[in-house]
Amino acid sequence: MLAVAVSVLLLTGTVLFLLRETRSVSTTPSAALPGPWQPPSVTATAAATVGSASPPAATSTKPTTSPTPTTRPTSKPTTPPTTTAPTGGPNLSLDAFADADGSSKADGTSFNDVRDGKLDTFWSPIGTTGRVSVKWTTPVTLSRVVIRQAAGPIRSWRLRNHDNDEVLATGTAAGTITFSPVALQKIDFEILLASGTPRVTEFQTFAE
Repeated sequence: MLAVAVSVLLLTGTVLFLLRETRSVSTTPSAALPGPWQPPSVTATAAATVGSASPPAATSTKPTTSPTPTTRPTSKPTTPPTTTAPTGGPNLSLDAFADADGSSKADGTSFNDVRDGKLDTFWSPIGTTGRVSVKWTTPVTLSRVVIRQAAGPIRSWRLRNHDNDEVLATGTAAGTITFSPVALQKIDFEILLASGTPRVTEFQTFAE
């Protein structure tokens, strides 16, 4: 009976001891295990390498070759057209100091219609023959005459220096008449023969 009591006490003490040990082990903070060991020289070298590493060089975006400048097309300057005066100079019949007369004129026509610069006005003689003249207040030098007509083809004519009665030219059809230069104050165009009543629209006179 005594032996049983002793056994119970021993068993109880053992259980209490084991419970206390188990509790102390579970409440003790676990210590962190050290990592793998490395030699000091290796660690220091690695740290130095990391600290001294140069940043990567910046990549330049600037082109290595200069771009070829764009060449603009060179436009040739436009040369203004040269204005050339008509050959022969101005029509002296249109001069402000010029006038006209003649031997006769048909109704509705005028001597000065041959020197107004218009082709829709004209002088006609009474009949198929007659004279029309252009004159100036001072002498002019002439070497060319242009007779323009609208109707009644002229068959024969004579150009005369009224100042001295010199015949400058003769012909059988109206148009451009040239002669040696002459200074005069009045020039006559005489119609000697025509088919019908002639209509002279312009009696133009030129120095050359």
